Amino acid sequence: MRIPTRTVVILSITIALTVWFVATRKMDFAQEPTPEDYVQISEQWEQSKPHISPINSAETQRAEAKAESTGKLVAGHLKKNTDQYPSIDFKLVPALSEHGILQDKGSAYLCRFAAHLESEGRTQHALLAWERVIDTTIPDDQQRERAITSIKRLKTSLPLWSATHHGDIALTIHAGASVNDAKPLKAALETTAESINKASGGLIHAETKLSLGQAPSNEAASLPMALWLSRPAGTADGNRAETIPVSFMADPNDEHALVKELQASVYEIVRKNLAKETGFTKLPERPLGTKATDLIQFNITRLMWREFVNSMKE
Repeated sequence: MRIPTRTVVILSITIALTVWFVATRKMDFAQEPTPEDYVQISEQWEQSKPHISPINSAETQRAEAKAESTGKLVAGHLKKNTDQYPSIDFKLVPALSEHGILQDKGSAYLCRFAAHLESEGRTQHALLAWERVIDTTIPDDQQRERAITSIKRLKTSLPLWSATHHGDIALTIHAGASVNDAKPLKAALETTAESINKASGGLIHAETKLSLGQAPSNEAASLPMALWLSRPAGTADGNRAETIPVSFMADPNDEHALVKELQASVYEIVRKNLAKETGFTKLPERPLGTKATDLIQFNITRLMWREFVNSMKE
């Protein structure tokens, strides 16, 4: 049996009106709800609504927890990596080997430490720290260049280490050549000796000794020459200590060129002797573009100069 559409519509409307009338017959829509009514409505809503935690709120809580954890890790990392520099009594005169105990901390730490001392106006200690970068650690090229640049800046502005400037350590620079005119070579030797005295901070007193052979009748533009260093014997009956000679070719009449060759040869002698006889960091072979004067003035530290002479064997 099929119910007509009109009958279905009428029945639906009737049922809806009946339900509405039954549910609202005791309600007064003309009167404003009281505060108690609002509380009751709110409680009924809280009880009837689905209790599901919002996804965004959970994600926010996780993000906040992660940010807090990350912040703690970063703070801990920064605290752990903050340099703790040793306390120094600046009233005391530092030793020439000052800050050598920091070698285990590495080149980067010593560079930062030296820069810190320099920023505090402690230039003498800063110079010593920069020197320790070169002679006790293994710096990379950038660190070495930075240290040498700083040593050059500070060393030229500070007084010599030795107060007397006469040098307590005797050293002789020997040169051998066969030349007609020995004046340019002798003058170049004197210049080199003075450079060593200054480079050592006044600790070394270098003298020169020239050994001349029979000069050729027709002197060539470039002649072979030999250079070696020596120090006096340690005892009255001992023998003087000497280094192995190095040889080079140079124009005997060009004093400027002779100075460069002599100083480069001195650097090579010191470099090899220190590597063989001491525990200092090995000096590199002559860096490209480095001036010969800078080699012995700023690439070899004052402590290296002192220990080089002391380590020469009889």
